[in-house]
Formats: sequence, C-alpha cells, structure tokens
Amino acid sequence: MKQRHRLHANPFNIRGRLLVPDWTAIYGRAAPIAIDVGFGDGRFTLELARRHPEWNVLGLEIREHLVGDLGQEAAAAGLKNLHALVANANLQLDDLLPERSVVFVAVNFPDPWYKQRHHKRRVVNAAWVRLLAPKLAPKAELHAMTDYAPVAREILTVVEADSVFVNLDGAGRFATESTTGIPTERELTHLRRGEPIYRLRFCFEPSLTTGSTTDHCLPVPASVDWTR
Repeated sequence: MKQRHRLHANPFNIRGRLLVPDWTAIYGRAAPIAIDVGFGDGRFTLELARRHPEWNVLGLEIREHLVGDLGQEAAAAGLKNLHALVANANLQLDDLLPERSVVFVAVNFPDPWYKQRHHKRRVVNAAWVRLLAPKLAPKAELHAMTDYAPVAREILTVVEADSVFVNLDGAGRFATESTTGIPTERELTHLRRGEPIYRLRFCFEPSLTTGSTTDHCLPVPASVDWTR
C-alpha cells in the first residue's frame, strides 16, 4: 500500500552534488531521455514510458518513498525504460544529464509556494530554464500544467523570455486541451470539479539565437504529436 504524503515538500532539503549516473548502464542502452519533474504518484510517468518505449524516461522527485513506489511499479510493469531518482531538479540537473540528451520535459502541477518568500522554491524560474536549455536536444519539448493561475503566468513569462523557446500555441497563449493525452490524477480531479487547468508547451530551438530561419519548431497542429 502506498504511503500518504504531504503535497508540499521543501526542494532545498535535497542538496549537494550527485555522481553523474551512467545512464547507458542503468537503462541497458543509449536512447533519448524524457524527464518528469516532481512526478508525485507516478501515473503520468508510467504511461509516458509505456507510450514511448524509444525513450529512456527519468522521473525526478524529492520525496524518497514516492521514488521507491514508482521503481516498484515500473519493475512490476516490465518497463525497463523507466527509472526514478531522488533529486532536486533545480540544484542537481547539471549533474544528472548530458548536454543535448533530453527530448521531452514534463512539469505537472508543481508546488505553487504561495508566499512571496517561498517563490524561490518554484521549479520553473529563469535560472532553471537557463540550466535546462543546454540539456535539451533541438526541437525538444517542455510541457507544463498547473491549476494555479499565478504560477501559470510565471511559467509563461519566464520561458517565453528565453529566446530559444517557441510557444507552440502562440506567444502569450495557453494550450486549450491536454498537450500529451496522458491525464494525471490531479488533472482529473480538477476536471471533475469544473476547475480551470492551465497548460503550456514549448519547443526548444537553439538556432533562433543565430538568426537562422531554417527548420524551426512548427506551431500547432503540425508540432510533434506526443499522444501517439
């Protein structure tokens, strides 16, 4: 039986440098990496791994017992392309991932940290976006979802401010429906209650910094279909 857990946990309790993992040894192969940041109950992460056997899916979470739960579920489901790790995505991302190795990033319902003095704990901030960018392969996608409008607006502002990210739904706009087709438990709860959900997706296009106009990320509906 899964343990009950607090919705919020301080990400800065997970500190220090990590040994750089040998992902080829861990997954038994070299493959593009997809990361789910703060995966919670892990349902989204499991389904992501099922739908994309061509990816090495990595779940990052600061609550150790949730990492254990997801690892057990992945083993029971025979998902060798899924690995879960206790890590702070804000402080330890640089240790974890090789440059240009990541093709997909999900940040679903990150802790809102309502109080102003705690805003530094939010996952998606300008410093994190700068740290993430070198890890992304060209045309990698960053998907985010939240039920808290101020966090949604902050993510929109922060990511669009970085010139190498293209909002696939148009500048300043949110997606009108699921961007992955993979529901999370919290998403379903909010939908049942008729409560708003704010969804975003961005494409990483490093050539934008060079002024190149060749082969940029394409807008919806011609962008990558993650639901297949």
